[in-house]
Amino acid sequence: MADAPAALGAEQSLDNRTTHTLGPWSLRCGGDEVSEIAWNGTVLLESARPALRDRDWGTVAPEILEEEWSRSAGPSLTRTLRVRYTGAGGGASALSELTMTPERLSLRFAVTVETSLTTNRVGLTAMLPRAMAGDDAVVTTTRGDRRDFRFPRPIAPWQPLFDIRGLDLEHAGVRARLELLGDVFEMEDQRNWTDASFKIYSRPLAQPFPYEVSAGESITQEISLVPEPAAPPAHPSPSQAPAVPASAPTAATHPSPPSASEPTPTALADLLAAARTRTLPHLGLGATTAAAGVQRGGPRSISAEAGFDHLMVEVSERFGAEQVLAAAADEAVATGLPADLRIIASETTNVPALLDAADAAGLPVRRIGIVDETRHVTTTALWERLRSACAGRGAELVAGSRTHFTELNREIHAVPAAELLSFPSTPQMHMRESWHVAESVAALGDVLASARMLRPTARLHLGPLTLRPRVNAVATQAELVDRADASGWGAHLVPGSTDPRGRTSWAAAWTAAALAEAAHGGVESVTLGELAGPRGVLTGEAGAQLTPLGELLVALAPWSGREVRVLCGPGGPGTALIARGEDVLLVNAGLEDWEAAAGSDDGRPLRVAAGTVLRVGPADEAGPAPRS
Repeated sequence: MADAPAALGAEQSLDNRTTHTLGPWSLRCGGDEVSEIAWNGTVLLESARPALRDRDWGTVAPEILEEEWSRSAGPSLTRTLRVRYTGAGGGASALSELTMTPERLSLRFAVTVETSLTTNRVGLTAMLPRAMAGDDAVVTTTRGDRRDFRFPRPIAPWQPLFDIRGLDLEHAGVRARLELLGDVFEMEDQRNWTDASFKIYSRPLAQPFPYEVSAGESITQEISLVPEPAAPPAHPSPSQAPAVPASAPTAATHPSPPSASEPTPTALADLLAAARTRTLPHLGLGATTAAAGVQRGGPRSISAEAGFDHLMVEVSERFGAEQVLAAAADEAVATGLPADLRIIASETTNVPALLDAADAAGLPVRRIGIVDETRHVTTTALWERLRSACAGRGAELVAGSRTHFTELNREIHAVPAAELLSFPSTPQMHMRESWHVAESVAALGDVLASARMLRPTARLHLGPLTLRPRVNAVATQAELVDRADASGWGAHLVPGSTDPRGRTSWAAAWTAAALAEAAHGGVESVTLGELAGPRGVLTGEAGAQLTPLGELLVALAPWSGREVRVLCGPGGPGTALIARGEDVLLVNAGLEDWEAAAGSDDGRPLRVAAGTVLRVGPADEAGPAPRS
């Protein structure tokens, strides 16, 4: 689909980061986050920022009161940020100070509690890029001990590193020392949640949470990064100069627009030659969870006839099974799609009764899964109850997790060895900025590779694949999970589950890039979002209109289950190529235009606007995405 660049307009304004350089340093600032911190063009920290979390791990947004930048001799560059927090049951004020010199970067955070807080975490976080996977480092503990450490390649289910005071890093030829002061820090592999980073944080999770921080208490922490200067050439000649002079700005992660003197983009034929032949997953949608959005009647552009595969229905005793099953049955009739029924169960759940209720509602069930409502994974006991209840039904059974890959990774020992393994994915468990979401696409590839290592012979189902989480897997208040009222049920009542960007062309591009990763990772089927409602792909009167994501899925549905060629990340995070026959889709979920390839015989390059999917048809003719 070829959207005008203006279609992303509102979304581009969300990436309001500013770029700053000093000597070999370059970084971006947006809100209270410092991101893409690079030394001589090599990103050493993906992000550094303060975080205040409430008792259910929700992030309390900072209110920025004042921002001031200053330069001084030396040279040095300083940003002072004054913020206020209102949430976590109280309030606090904080001062954040970023300081850069040519030799050192530091971020100092001091927070004073004004009204007592109930929190799970308050302090600084440092996120190291996923590209460090496999890198060697040396950790210094709070006792001063030093030991070797290697960043994990397969995703670590639990924290790979504890008791961190400092890390000696070596990445892409750059050595640097990361120091952390003010608390005991530890690391988690955030790729578990499809974040593209290894996160260092405090306070240790082994300590009780939530905990109280009383009025008048102050917390001060500091992160510093000190690179090791590159050794000079053994015999420099007068014509040789440093690659980056001490006073020269750099912006390697965000280069200037191409000029006439820069190399010609790769030919489209070269991108196609690099693409791998894979099978595009079968595509399904989640059933609508907003009561007012439930689709009835037909026909619909999202349908079995259009090439779609299934309708995923989540049912729980906590939110009125009869209402949910009746609504799903209406949508199954409207679309002609069979149901992928997922039961969220407890020890007391009457599984046969739920299946009988689905039959009574007229829901055509093709696949059935079951997960524990508190552990969020399929347990052996539940699996045996499901198998017994499904005897003679002929439905395919699926095991896995319902919240994140994390739970599957951590409890794989408890999950039965089913033929079909399923887990969902969302890029916004921790971070909501668009650039983080674009970076997450590559992390999805890591997730799929790790899932394949956990169960090498299982067929993989991915879903629901959504921009925002559909359930709070870490809530300490059970009443926040799996609720229902007159407006809807399940995901509809999860705070923040509806992403305001969900109906933009950027959301469609992000999904296309994720589908390319899914195809590359050998995923058999994918469930995407919901059919209608605030998180749906059908909008307007009686669902007569399609969102940009809906248009993309209608275009891709005829390709599902068939061979395609895919190439992931050819133009950086969030970019992809998907091709079948002479039809080529160039995908750009990034926030900057991508000059993808040399175009037709006249030499004009193929430029893919930020947040769009561009079709290149026969004879390199650009146009809408294919519909057949």
